[in-house]
Amino acid sequence: MPVSKKLVAAAASAVVLVGGGTAVAVSTPGASAPTSVVATPAPAPVSPVTVSAHGLSSTVEVERLSVAAALVAAGVELQASDRVTPELGSPLAAGDTVTVSQVSSIDWTKKVTLAFETTNVNDPTLEKGTTKVRTEGVEGEKVETYRTTTVAGEVEGIALVGEQVTKEPVTKVVLVGTKAPAPVATAAPRTSEVTSRSSERTAAASSSSSSASTTAAPAPAAEEAAPAPSSGAGIDLSRAAMWDRIAQCESTGRWNINTGNGYYGGLQFNLGTWRSVNGTDFAAYPHQASREEQITVANRLYAQRGLQPWGCRHAA
Repeated sequence: MPVSKKLVAAAASAVVLVGGGTAVAVSTPGASAPTSVVATPAPAPVSPVTVSAHGLSSTVEVERLSVAAALVAAGVELQASDRVTPELGSPLAAGDTVTVSQVSSIDWTKKVTLAFETTNVNDPTLEKGTTKVRTEGVEGEKVETYRTTTVAGEVEGIALVGEQVTKEPVTKVVLVGTKAPAPVATAAPRTSEVTSRSSERTAAASSSSSSASTTAAPAPAAEEAAPAPSSGAGIDLSRAAMWDRIAQCESTGRWNINTGNGYYGGLQFNLGTWRSVNGTDFAAYPHQASREEQITVANRLYAQRGLQPWGCRHAA
């Protein structure tokens, strides 16, 4: 079939545009040179993105889907206290929302009481089962610093950011006795005051001896008999019942007690007083002397100063 001249002429002048702006040259038989035409570029695609900044929202169209591009398109200038979600540089999809919120924080403090600890220390000078406070416990104090973070006017959280001890607590120290109780001394039979009875018995003995020289004087009662001291010093059991009562108050009736506090024996003589009334007639220390010997020395001191030296004189 013969080619139409009109179609050939149209082909000679036709320009085919390919690729949105790429020029394509078309040659026809008999033409001196190909003809080229530059196409107008097609507009780039845009996507809608919502930007919410400081409570105001707007929808913008961006060519490049990123957080930074969306903020630029919305005309938002970030402040140092702003928080952007998603973060700058994050990719977006069409229809996403970029949120800009103002962040603020406030620091505040509170005082906190620190409880003291209690520690027990064994003390061999205290009897077992007894305790004594050596150091009173004292509570301490510290200052805690907290930070409240607010985002867009709403409290996001409270966090402890620091603490400082302003007063150290003092540990309470309690002494616990470990010393075994001293054995309770068996009390010697109480001796009543015998001055008047001895006088009566002596008179009776004298009367009996005048009528019968071979008749012996009656022996003193068992409770009035006193052992003769090895030193030869006389025993004086005057006011023995009173001294027993005072000894019960001073030392719970333990005539051989020595606690190491400078006072000795049932009547708690100190060494200087014991020596001042010749207690060394019987023993170097009061607690080494017998009950009767300590009473004898007490009567010597009583003759000089009465009951003034004894703290338990009220027990007399």
